Amino acid sequence: MWKKILVAAGLGLLALCGPALAADYPERPVKLILPYPPGGSFDGPTRILAERLGRATGQPFVVENRGGVGGTLGAMEVRRATPDGYTVLVSSGALPIASALAKKPPFDAAKDFRHVATFASVPLVVVVNPKRVPYGSFKAFMEASKASPGKFAYASAGNGSPAQLGAELIKEAFGVDWMHVPYRGTGPALADLIGGQVDVSVVGLSSAIGQIKSGALKALAVTTRARVPQLPDVPALAEPSPGFEFETWLGLSMPAGTPADVVRRLGETVEKVMKEQELQSRLSDAAVTPLFKNAAATEEAISKEMEVYSRLGQRTHISIDL
Repeated sequence: MWKKILVAAGLGLLALCGPALAADYPERPVKLILPYPPGGSFDGPTRILAERLGRATGQPFVVENRGGVGGTLGAMEVRRATPDGYTVLVSSGALPIASALAKKPPFDAAKDFRHVATFASVPLVVVVNPKRVPYGSFKAFMEASKASPGKFAYASAGNGSPAQLGAELIKEAFGVDWMHVPYRGTGPALADLIGGQVDVSVVGLSSAIGQIKSGALKALAVTTRARVPQLPDVPALAEPSPGFEFETWLGLSMPAGTPADVVRRLGETVEKVMKEQELQSRLSDAAVTPLFKNAAATEEAISKEMEVYSRLGQRTHISIDL
């Protein structure tokens, strides 16, 4: 009898302490696991947000790079972490891609994580080597591609990468045939594009903006529904193909089992700092688009993306070996 009373009392104390603990979150440094190597296109935006979250909460948000296997190694580390809110994944469109296209998915993006918020969308841009592809517009390049099926080769960051999916969606939408050349990451793909080994790539704007401004690459179109402020003279693909839209995103996610109050508290902090004009300007300067989505909207978007990528994989036979 006494054991039952003690257990009941203990559970009651835990119930009382739970909200208090969530209200005090965070009480120590928070690890942000960025599942890509240092210096990548997501590095800058992540560190910009981490700095602002640290100032807002009074606790450091420490970015730790865990690159490997298309972003899945870092995601798996967070999935296995203690669900207390102190190990957070910097999630992206790679999460639903891996769930939908991997032959043996390492996780379920919708069920194995508690998604906190989205803080940026990442436009993709169609870039060409201007020496190999001397066409002044996307329309002219599409006409040349249709006239010579298989002549042009596109570089991607690997099978199942956003670069490959974006290129395949363009091929479907515009009826062209490009040859796929996969690389081990965006850096090597862009290096060979600049070097003239391939003709075109569909990459995150933050990865290519420097080369576009220097003239090493030419931007023909962005994959967003509307033009982006960083490249106001470059058309959006929705202009020639109404409804076309493809971009990736950045967000924060926690392991499944993290208390709902902890998820909510961090989400509210992200929402608060995202309203600041200074943060929006810094993210825009890093070639991403500031965008806040709460937990529910992020979860809904991930579920929809998993369905879209699964259907695309069935049509194009794209799959990922992890």
